[in-house]
Amino acid sequence: MAPVRVLFTDLDGTLAHYEKDMKEYASIVGEPAKDGSVTIEYNQLGVQRECAVLGSFSSSTAYMSHETTRLVQHLRAAGVLIVIITGARSSTYLGRRAALPAADYEFFENGGRMLASGELVPEWTATFADDVGPVKATIEPGEDAAPAPSDRTGKLWDLYREMKEAGWKLDARDYYTSFRVDVAGTTTPGLDDAAFAGWDFRGLSYSFNLGKADIYPSTSGKAAAAKEVLRRHGLRPAHAVAMFDDHNDLELGELASRSFLPGVTHDSVLDALHRHDNWEMTNSRGVLGTEEALAAVMRLVAAGDAVEEPPPADEAGAEAPKGADGETEDVPVGAAVASSIEISREQ
Repeated sequence: MAPVRVLFTDLDGTLAHYEKDMKEYASIVGEPAKDGSVTIEYNQLGVQRECAVLGSFSSSTAYMSHETTRLVQHLRAAGVLIVIITGARSSTYLGRRAALPAADYEFFENGGRMLASGELVPEWTATFADDVGPVKATIEPGEDAAPAPSDRTGKLWDLYREMKEAGWKLDARDYYTSFRVDVAGTTTPGLDDAAFAGWDFRGLSYSFNLGKADIYPSTSGKAAAAKEVLRRHGLRPAHAVAMFDDHNDLELGELASRSFLPGVTHDSVLDALHRHDNWEMTNSRGVLGTEEALAAVMRLVAAGDAVEEPPPADEAGAEAPKGADGETEDVPVGAAVASSIEISREQ
């Protein structure tokens, strides 16, 4: 048994949710506030949440409740390390940072780029140099345009050029350590799911995120990012809790001792959920689901020693992304969160 010391959390589909995914049960009401936030109302419950608006280069707008931010801040104040790990491209993530809760570590591009206490850690990305080539050691929000793939070196970009020539629909805009393949959107004859699965990825890894495949170094990925944080702080997986929803999070879920899922956006995650007693899907969906998951983490923190070592990965049997080879004075569940959770369970 070990106390919760770190929360690893995905962003899209976990901390924030897309309008297209919530339209079945919630809608935006009224006009945006002066700060740009909007009100989302759960249609059958009548529960409302004020939400920050998160833009995206390639996807629709996402929303994150202010209550989510408050709960994350509460956990951080209780001494829990907050680690955001997302597959978002550099420009998207950097453009969103001002609206996100403060975090101790932030990884984007599926772990390829790292911020520690808000500062870029170029040494981390440099460990992938053989695969991704040289990557600049600075970030400029709003001006983070990566070089053209044709000008880059490394196995990743060799693979990009090969797949581009073959006719795959690819996206490398503002990516430094990965690129995205729209498998379903590729119209070249013969290039389909089976062709993708059988492709020679040159020892690189891939996972699916928001319905598309991200390709990145085998030493990158969300689990590798999480392990780096654990190493830096002398922690074990027993100290870690995770929140996630998608295929590219599976290895992260295998690593953490407990996992909470505000939603499931890939069939492989649902399959793995049924095989893991230490994974729990929230009763609510969308932003209320996120708040419910964070409330559950807060209860674990309040319990002190409440997390058990996870079973070995080879016993869990989940499909993983493919590759080559201290307690505070006040840690109760917030009244607003508790009431929304109870209401949602009646849904």
